[in-house]
Amino acid sequence: MKFSSSESLFANSLFASITIVITVLVIYSNVYDVPFVFDDQYQIEDNTRIRDLQNYSTLKGFLSRRSLASFSFAINYKIGKVKPFGYHLVNISIHILNGLLVYVLSLWVFKRLSLNRYQCPAKAESVAEALTSRKKEVLDTSVSKQMMALFAALFFVAHPIQTQSVTYIVQRYTSMSASFYLGAVLFYIWARSLQVNRAPKSSSQAELPEFAKSKNGMFGFKVFTCFFLFVFLGVLALLCKENAATLFGVTLLVEYFLFDRTWAGWRKKLIWLVPITCILVTVILYFFASIRGIRFENFLEDVSILTREAKTIDRFSYLCTQFSVFVQYVRLLFFPIGQNLDYMMPFKTGFFDGYTPLAFLFVVFVLVVGFWNIRKKPAVSFGIFWFFITLSIESSIFPISDAIFEHRLYLPMFGFAVAVVYSVFDLFQDRTRWAVAILSVAFLALSTGTYLRNQIWKDPVLLWADVTSKSPHNHRAFYNLGNVLKRRGKLDEALVQYEKALQLRPNFAVAHDNMGLIFMAKGNIPEAVKHTGMAVRTKPGSAIIQNNYGQLLLRQGRIEEAARHFYQAVRIKPRYAKAQNNLGIALAQQKKFEEAKEHLLSAAHLDPNNSEILNNVGQVLMLQGNIKEAARYFEAAVQKNPNFAQALTNLGFMRLKENRLDEAAQYFHRALEIAPDMGRARQGLNLAIKAKGSWGPRR
Repeated sequence: MKFSSSESLFANSLFASITIVITVLVIYSNVYDVPFVFDDQYQIEDNTRIRDLQNYSTLKGFLSRRSLASFSFAINYKIGKVKPFGYHLVNISIHILNGLLVYVLSLWVFKRLSLNRYQCPAKAESVAEALTSRKKEVLDTSVSKQMMALFAALFFVAHPIQTQSVTYIVQRYTSMSASFYLGAVLFYIWARSLQVNRAPKSSSQAELPEFAKSKNGMFGFKVFTCFFLFVFLGVLALLCKENAATLFGVTLLVEYFLFDRTWAGWRKKLIWLVPITCILVTVILYFFASIRGIRFENFLEDVSILTREAKTIDRFSYLCTQFSVFVQYVRLLFFPIGQNLDYMMPFKTGFFDGYTPLAFLFVVFVLVVGFWNIRKKPAVSFGIFWFFITLSIESSIFPISDAIFEHRLYLPMFGFAVAVVYSVFDLFQDRTRWAVAILSVAFLALSTGTYLRNQIWKDPVLLWADVTSKSPHNHRAFYNLGNVLKRRGKLDEALVQYEKALQLRPNFAVAHDNMGLIFMAKGNIPEAVKHTGMAVRTKPGSAIIQNNYGQLLLRQGRIEEAARHFYQAVRIKPRYAKAQNNLGIALAQQKKFEEAKEHLLSAAHLDPNNSEILNNVGQVLMLQGNIKEAARYFEAAVQKNPNFAQALTNLGFMRLKENRLDEAAQYFHRALEIAPDMGRARQGLNLAIKAKGSWGPRR
């Protein structure tokens, strides 16, 4: 089979790599100014843990939940604080890396599957007959395999469904885990390929375990290194996201499809496969038990904590819901129309709820297609089973509070891309140009869809309005739309959205809480007390709600009551800097300065870049008469925020006490330039002028 120069260009590895990189850079060129949305605020903007790299310096800290991805956020924060650009740059770089990994992995898969048709004929045909048939197949040519690998990678990086794993910053958990996951699979294939290549030509795959003991060995330095990196990268993937636990299942899939499909070979593998399985399961469970608190004596009830179980949902209902979710996923993969940041799909009550039986039959049909094509079209079967295995953690019997999210398709997308691309090439075996043309058009359509989808992410109001229009039953969408409007100062519009959320879910505590904050800002204390009080009664275990209620009480002058709620917030969440700060303020107002200093210092440690907290520490130290230390904290506050008038004023008074009158006057001047009506700064300036004698105010 001869290929044209343009087709051969598609098969050039350098051209493929450049195409993948340029594709990602172009279709994601409009996301660098996309602000933090949804969980980004909680996991990044308000997450004090990522603000200190020392939190990851201990083994316990580094082995905490999703610690490796969280560590990458900490590095981002260290470099650029909470400016989205750097976070997006890293996410896009990871996506490019994954695209290149998918290209290489696809190439390995297509090559090994082609080789296996020669080494392990599907039927009882002779090797000579198999070789003759292979020469007639267009798909077995090197150029075809490289073109298929390129299109698989392009589909992976360009599909609009991937935007939730790339544009949505916090879902770096997913894409970063996929990087290590795909790398681990590549090293496993490399190691096994080295072993197979070292086997004598007369050896069958069933004899490989015996050959492992030969003097040449199948576990030389290269092989051992590849296997080590396979395990190491698998662990790193697990430190990014828990669905990496499916790597063992994918490894078995790779072993079966790419290396050994004989019963004789697998019968011998069982000797070592069973104990290794037991060891891996034990290690994984011990790992999660140590960082997540799983009780082994009650394993079946607790294992879902790995994926944030929704305890109000029973396993069977969740499984029944996942049949419908699977149908939705497949629909989105083939027709990515109507994408939604937050579907909030209602959970099924049983197997016969709605169209669940039909969805179940569809799942069975896809599985049947996978088994039916194991011999005829193994690439299709490989892709289908990859899809099921990599999705199994989040779409099985382990309930998660949300039934469906698009980012869960990031890793399964590889299986989809392999199966679809191979199917198109297989359909047009004798007309490769048709296959290339069809896939090119599909690629351009997907790329356009991704770029347009990213446009919606640029404006959080537009993004959440999109969700509310597609999911009018989603109380969380209205709540988040209210949050965006609240941050933009559109308080009345925000109240409307919170009220819509409460109409859908009357006991939605955080909506009540935010309404209380708005009413407090507007000076409507009775309504503020009503809503914030409702929030506390509905969700007393929320540190944020306890803290906000304490702020309301503090504003009313009910200092002791406020302190009790701040204490409660700190007890629930000791690393909550705002609550520690507010508790310090309340204690200082009760003249408990030493205890106030303790909590304020804790707040400053948790949030070292917060100028208000640093200023509060300085004020308590000033009240204790520790002028030198107080001045140091006021200086730090001014350094973090040069336009902080209150800190400038406090620093001016420290300089007055030190008799550094010129500096004191300068600080008071700066404070008055920022806040001309600040009486305390004016008073300080007059004192400095009086002490100086000849000093006059700046005109």
